[in-house]
Amino acid sequence: MHDINELFPTDLPLPAYDVVVPCYNRAHVLADAVASVLSQEHVPSRVVVVDDGSVDASAAVIRALEDAHRGVVIGATLPRNVGASNARNVGLSFCRSPWVAFLDSDDLWLPGAAGALLSATLMAEADVIVGHFCRMEEDGVVQAPECGWDGGDLRAGLASGGVIGPSWSIARRQTALDVGGFDPSYHNCNDWDFYTRLAANGARFRRIEASVAVYRTVAGARLMNDASVGLQNAERVLAHPYFKGA
Repeated sequence: MHDINELFPTDLPLPAYDVVVPCYNRAHVLADAVASVLSQEHVPSRVVVVDDGSVDASAAVIRALEDAHRGVVIGATLPRNVGASNARNVGLSFCRSPWVAFLDSDDLWLPGAAGALLSATLMAEADVIVGHFCRMEEDGVVQAPECGWDGGDLRAGLASGGVIGPSWSIARRQTALDVGGFDPSYHNCNDWDFYTRLAANGARFRRIEASVAVYRTVAGARLMNDASVGLQNAERVLAHPYFKGA
């Protein structure tokens, strides 16, 4: 695994960023996700945690995080569960920094993640920066780094599936706003659709050779696991004009 600090030295000023964390029934892991962001050497201007109508103790966890990190952790509570896309959009509306990341509440940022993702902007212009992630399955062992997009042909990469995830990427806030954020009609494949629409709108993507996140697959049920709905949404994404001729 690459040493993030060697790949991307942080001796130059890094741009400000915010982090949006959508949460639905994640009281048991939410604090860990937020802590992984607040422990970054380059700390965010704010972490916006959006409770998407949880029925567990998530709201209490968010209040405790707000109290412990006043002015940095901002909580928003939605009256009912609508889905990750809407929750991310609500969080985005609270963001003011030029860059924004969307970390799932059951994932973690690795030490140095913010510096790695943002230092790439000092070397080349980009609107979306994508790192590697490491899976952590039921056994708790962090697996080898991976990234579904090889950094080459973005259109072909996206045509092959949802190869870019919110937890291991960061985007310019205005770039996300320009496409209206995430589409609330998607309860899965929403990130695949989001990055496809960013690419179609001319966003410049860059991949870095550093692992920035742990993708935890056993912290609880994902937001939407209906296979038939997933297939329908995948077909919707692939029907986007961006993929014509891919």
